Amino acid sequence: MATQSQAVGITKYQLFCVLAASVGSVNWGWTFGATNIPGDVISKCAAGPSHLIGFLPSCIPASENVWGLVVGCFALGCLIGALTSTYFANRYGRKTVLVYSNIPAIIAAIMYGLSVNMAMLIIARLLSGIALGSSLGTFTMYVVEITTPKARNSLGGMAQMAIIFGIMLSQTASLGLSKPPFWRLLFAISGILSVLNMALLYFCVESPKWLAMNGKLADARDSLQRLRRGTDYTDEFVQLTSSVMINSTSELAMGETNNGTKTSSVIDVLLGRTPDNLRHQLVVTIVVMASQQTSGISGVSFYSSTLFNSISKSDPSDVFTIPTLAHILSSVLAIAGTLVMPVCMVLAMYFGRRPLMIWSHGVMAVCCVLISVGSIVGLNALSITMVFVYYAAFFIGAGPIPWICPNEMTPTYAVAAVGAIGGSVNYVIIFVIGLVFSPLLDALGGYTFLLFGVANLLSALFCFFYLPETKDCQVADVARLHSVGVHSVLRAKYRIDPLKSSGENII
Repeated sequence: MATQSQAVGITKYQLFCVLAASVGSVNWGWTFGATNIPGDVISKCAAGPSHLIGFLPSCIPASENVWGLVVGCFALGCLIGALTSTYFANRYGRKTVLVYSNIPAIIAAIMYGLSVNMAMLIIARLLSGIALGSSLGTFTMYVVEITTPKARNSLGGMAQMAIIFGIMLSQTASLGLSKPPFWRLLFAISGILSVLNMALLYFCVESPKWLAMNGKLADARDSLQRLRRGTDYTDEFVQLTSSVMINSTSELAMGETNNGTKTSSVIDVLLGRTPDNLRHQLVVTIVVMASQQTSGISGVSFYSSTLFNSISKSDPSDVFTIPTLAHILSSVLAIAGTLVMPVCMVLAMYFGRRPLMIWSHGVMAVCCVLISVGSIVGLNALSITMVFVYYAAFFIGAGPIPWICPNEMTPTYAVAAVGAIGGSVNYVIIFVIGLVFSPLLDALGGYTFLLFGVANLLSALFCFFYLPETKDCQVADVARLHSVGVHSVLRAKYRIDPLKSSGENII
């Protein structure tokens, strides 16, 4: 007798589809981190006075604020992409958005390579942000919708794994590609990743949940069959068809997909015009996504070279010192993050989302205090060590879990909208930190990380009181239990026994 499909872990084809789709997130990480090491070379002409190489300038001088805008514009583009992708992912499908979001990313890569002024760089960063923000938000939905609950424990963190892998690749490549004219190639490689992503996605299936929502039941069955090969997927398919019936009988005013299936828009969710009370899911999603960035991680990722320069006293203005010790430390930091992520994915198989988030923010809070102490009293070794511990702690929980939270506790009809709202909050804060982190570091020096320490402590407390546990649970059960307005999850009635999680009436 075949095993029930929802009881199995990772299948080969599930893994292939997740890995193929994750190339877009690798591209996100590559683009996110590409400005870090070559920043001084581009904006401050640290490799020598500006001169023409062919018809392209060797560097593009800019003030600290303008360069901050270049860095932050990527997040602003991601904000636009996250908001607009909701409509397209609901109407045309998760896979379709993942494929076609690569087109503007390719155009942006060409602009990167041919930029002659800051305006072109800003437009390229904005355009790539729109493309990759759309892809990242859709990818997290796609992973949750094609994987089983057990597979989701490890594969659910693939978005963050892919992002840090992309950051590691770009930081490592930057050591040899920071000087003119190679920094242009560093940025343009994003286009190659986009082409690869489109090619691999050709062999992947559409989300069976989306197909079922849109009345394409035969296609949904075929998709589920390929994803659950060798198992009995009959019960899971029945649950998918039940979801269509429930959504179709909704009497509330909501947006519709191209086949008439009811879905909620961002406005519907914000105004509470949904069949269920999703206030708790919305508040938790917004706060955990905001907490991910108020932890200070974007400042470290964007400006790790600047941070290490301030600690190690390296001189980035000498062409013969590039790469500096700070540049090398930045690359080692990204490599360390990549090595830690698989360990964190294993931890996610054994520990719940909630304790991992609490411990992650708690350890980061302690690290932030020690980074400040080391910087203030001149213990550079302490500060540098704590930056590495802080980075590792981020990937235990605060890195991957916020991206999968909305997908594991929100009904199917609203998951795209709730995810888009959370992603938008995340990108706004990334944009702000991209603008202010460097000036803040100049103004406050070693005291800067005390602010992030307080933010991490507050985040840990919020997760303790309000973050639901979703490990090994059916989305339907979590959504039904917590669709009662904002509440503390400490009460016994808000706990689910994963072994008894039925998945009935998936919505």
